Amino acid sequence: MINRIINLIFPPKCIFCGTILNTDTKIEICKECYEQISFKEEASINPQGKYNYYDSVICVCDYSGIVKEAIRRYKFYNKPSYYRTFARLLAQKIKELTQWQKFDMIVSVPLHPNRERNRGYNQSYLIARQLSRELGIKNESRLLVRVKNTNSQSLLKRDDRLINIKDAFKITNASKIEGKTMFLVDDILTTGSTLNECSRVLKEAGAKKIVAAVIASGRR
Repeated sequence: MINRIINLIFPPKCIFCGTILNTDTKIEICKECYEQISFKEEASINPQGKYNYYDSVICVCDYSGIVKEAIRRYKFYNKPSYYRTFARLLAQKIKELTQWQKFDMIVSVPLHPNRERNRGYNQSYLIARQLSRELGIKNESRLLVRVKNTNSQSLLKRDDRLINIKDAFKITNASKIEGKTMFLVDDILTTGSTLNECSRVLKEAGAKKIVAAVIASGRR
């Protein structure tokens, strides 16, 4: 009821083109833009490399076209409201591909406090929080924190990314991680170095299974 009232005052708009949508819309994408999205047809993205700590990857769509532009606006141009639509798309994919009811928690990739203050929000945390509501799985993102203010991964080559992100994260309470299965949420997957380093510290704290869940990726 509260959401409907809010939608009456502030009508939902397509996150891609800005078209005003019906007030009962849950995924804020118009029909025309939805048809332009290149959804991943594969069940999941296979982890690459010998030393992967996450067990599998679930990805909604390709990192291209209108999706790439929208994610850039979401991250860098103060469009935090996009999180609802991204999370609901991800929830649909997770329900299609996993026995999601058996997962214990959701954890998001953290930003360093300095960067989060500058941006005003952590885009991955917002998605994880809404995903928690959609799936009824507890959001335990505070268990993973970033202690190293790294350079932007997008500006680095693969090997440099691995060095840059090394030892950037730590666990705040390992007893809540031990033996648990979880979704590790981020917005995009490129080389996978950030997700892998997060997964490494989670596995070392005793995590049983980690499924990385992302909105988009250029990988197959």
